[in-house]
Parts: sequence; C-alpha cells; structure tokens
Amino acid sequence: MPTEKERLDAVEPTVADLVHRTQLLTAELERVSARLLVLERRLSGAGAGPDEDFDAVDGEIGDIVAALRAAWDAEQEVLADSVRFELSQEVSEHDGLKERRDAARAHLASGRMPRFERDALEHEVHQLDWKIGSAEAGALDAAARLEADAAAAEDARRQEAILAGEKAREEIWDAATRRLERALAADTRLPVWFRVGMGEIPSPDPNPWVRAATGLIAYRLEYGVTTAVDPLGDPPTAGSGSAAWVRRTEVHTDLVDQLHTLRP
Repeated sequence: MPTEKERLDAVEPTVADLVHRTQLLTAELERVSARLLVLERRLSGAGAGPDEDFDAVDGEIGDIVAALRAAWDAEQEVLADSVRFELSQEVSEHDGLKERRDAARAHLASGRMPRFERDALEHEVHQLDWKIGSAEAGALDAAARLEADAAAAEDARRQEAILAGEKAREEIWDAATRRLERALAADTRLPVWFRVGMGEIPSPDPNPWVRAATGLIAYRLEYGVTTAVDPLGDPPTAGSGSAAWVRRTEVHTDLVDQLHTLRP
C-alpha cells in the first residue's frame, strides 16, 4: 500500500498542470474582459479616443455643403413633382366643370326640348355653377402656383444649382460613410445625439444600423442640424409644397422609421 508521500508525489504533476492551466485561463479571461470593455465602450459611443464631430463642415466637405445650401435656396420656388401633379389635377378638374356647364348651357339654348329634359339640364347647370364657384379660389391659386413654378423652371442658374445639389447629395452620403468608418475604426467618443439615435450596433447583421447611421450623418450635414441631443432636430413640414421641403420631409420620415425599427 503506497505511503502518503508516494500518493502526494503521484498527484503533484496533475496539480501542477491544473495550476498552470488555471493561470492560462485567468490570463485569457482578463484579455477577453479587457476586449469586451473596449467593445462595450465603442458600442455605447464612449470611446477611448477624442470626441468625434460628425457635424463639422471642414475642408473635406465645405464645397459639398455649400452646393447643397445653394440647391436648397434654388428649390424653394420649385414645386415637388407630387405637388405639381395635384395642382394640375385641381386646375384640370375646375376647367372640366366649366366645360360641362358651358356644354349644358349651349344645349339649353339650342332649341325646343321636352320639359323634363330642360328641367334636368337647368338643374345640372345650377349644380355646376355652385361647384365651380366653390372651387374657383383654389383653382386660381393652383394656376398661379403652377405659373410661378414654370417661370422658376426657366431660370437657368436655378436649374444649374439644383443639378449641382443632386450631385452633392451623393457626395455628402459618401463623406458621411467615410466619417462613420473612421470614427468606428479609431474608437472615438461619439456625439450624444448619435448615441441617442443609434444605440448599439446590432448583430449578426449590422448593415441596417450602418445604413441608418450614414443617412443620419448625411441628413444633419445637408440641412445644418446641430442639436446636441435630438438626432434629427425639429421635424420639417412639406406644407409649402416646394421641392426642397418635400424632399427633406420625406427623408426625415424615412430616417424616423429606420431609427424606430432599430430601437423598438
């Protein structure tokens, strides 16, 4: 039967191996914990690097933003396509009512007809007169807006600014993409508005997050939003019908939907 010393000598290599393995596991856990801390700080925007200024209009994008501002001014007098269509429909419907009334009047004046037919036509003329009168102010306003829109469309300098804005809109998206990639790679401290709007990068598919983040940065740069906490600033309104405001409202609505999807 082995002595106590012999039993200890037999187990000593196993114990030494377990101690070594424990030391290795402890070191690995410390390494992983440190890495997780870095990732958590990066995902929350509390990076170890300097503060990131996504809103900076520096030399890299100064000319692009200037082109976007000029396009914004130029599009104030130009109607959005959807608004132009609605106004054209309003004018067309009003003109159609007048054509129907004039045709009915001409038929009444054309000669004798049965009493019931004359009564029906006179009633139709009366109803059309009422509809024309109630819609006339709106139709006149619509026609005036369409006329002003057509005059604005003939302004060569205005159209040049609008076309330059379309090109600049693509360039600002590329610039936003570069800024986001640089910030994530450098582990910079992200702005509060970005953390409020975007939250953490989801897994396993971060693409919707990246797309929304890029769009958010581009939106703020294009429209000069500099709020510290609110990602999108004050909501725009498309009430004027101008191409500039309608586009901004549509982009704003799309971004709100994307952010709500990312952070239900």
